[in-house]
Amino acid sequence: MTLREQQEALVRALVAGGPVPPGFDPDEVAAAGAVCRHKRDAHAGHAEGVGSERRPRDRARRGR
Repeated sequence: MTLREQQEALVRALVAGGPVPPGFDPDEVAAAGAVCRHKRDAHAGHAEGVGSERRPRDRARRGR
């Protein structure tokens, strides 16, 4: 398996629920995947005008 194929498999496991590639800890991949999906969804919602996922303290720093 080439490096590119390994990276693609890891990305699929992280964000698309694909199988965990050999050599990776399934629990660690699941935890990292949850973070990746949360960040992706938060950014997608912000881009669509659904609302920001910023924390209140972030808005306070910006004077809002």
